[in-house]
This record gives sequence, structure tokens and C-alpha cells, in this order.
Amino acid sequence: MKRTYRFASPHGSVSCLLENGEEVLLPLFQGILRHPRAAELPALLAGHAVARKYTRLAIQFAAWPVLRRFPRRWLIQCLPGAILSSGRRRGLEFLLGISAGDASPS
Repeated sequence: MKRTYRFASPHGSVSCLLENGEEVLLPLFQGILRHPRAAELPALLAGHAVARKYTRLAIQFAAWPVLRRFPRRWLIQCLPGAILSSGRRRGLEFLLGISAGDASPS
């Protein structure tokens, strides 16, 4: 018998304007930010501070299938500010293709 697993899928995406004027498209996953409902996420993530916190929490807690949906460049920018164990940080650096301790792509 074959068993299939259902992984988390985004409820959509939202475009966020960052403090440097750059625009980033973030996937909407309910549960990364603890209290907001799915319908409230797009309005919250429009602000660059909340978008950065949302991404750092995803880096800290979400599985790789969820993180794959985020823009790679944005994950690399947010990785230095995330509170991570050394093993998780090394694993994410490997998966993102950056050298250990460096915040720039290799």
C-alpha cells in the first residue's frame, strides 16, 4: 500500500515593500505568526518590519518544504538575525548554498 503525505501549502502570497524600496513576494502560511488568522496576514505582512519578523520565525521553526516557498535571496538576508541553534543554522546555510557564517550567496 502506498501512503501519500500532504505537506503545508501556502494560502496565497503577498507582495511586501521593504525599507530599501525593494519588493519581495512572500508566501502566506498560517501559524508562523501565532495569533493572526489567514485573512489578516496580507495586511500585516505589508509592513517591512512584520515581513522580516515573519520570515525570521519561519527560518526558526518551519520545515524546509515551507522555507522553499520563500525567495532565496530574502531568506539569506534574514538568516543572520534569526535565533537558531548552530546545527539548524549550518543546515539552512547548506540548503541555501551559502558558506558557513557568511550572509552572501556562494
